[in-house]
Amino acid sequence: MIYTALKTLHVSLAVLSFSGFLLRTGGQFAGQAWASGKAARTLPHIFDTALLISALFLLYVHQWLPLEQPWLKAKMGGLLLYIFFGAATLRVARDNGQRLLAAVCACTAFAYMVSVAISKSPLPFG
Repeated sequence: MIYTALKTLHVSLAVLSFSGFLLRTGGQFAGQAWASGKAARTLPHIFDTALLISALFLLYVHQWLPLEQPWLKAKMGGLLLYIFFGAATLRVARDNGQRLLAAVCACTAFAYMVSVAISKSPLPFG
């Protein structure tokens, strides 16, 4: 019962986090000032912190050690790529071409993480 609640929370927070990334990226492409505003820079940290905490609770409930589970190692690697390319999209990219490439890479990393989470296999979309 607690696992189901935690998993639902975790998935919901992941959807909120990714939706926020897409919304902010779209806002930057459109040149919207709000996309660089304080709320757009602060809210993702709140959602992502809650997402990380829910992940840690899921690990605790299952008594999984991330380095002993190949799919969790793969998911953590995907997370690092998602963070890298997300930061490149929102902060580093100098023009829309770079921003688009970084955003596509971030979305691919996110899709990979979802695939790994569903299949419990490190093979992409396996």
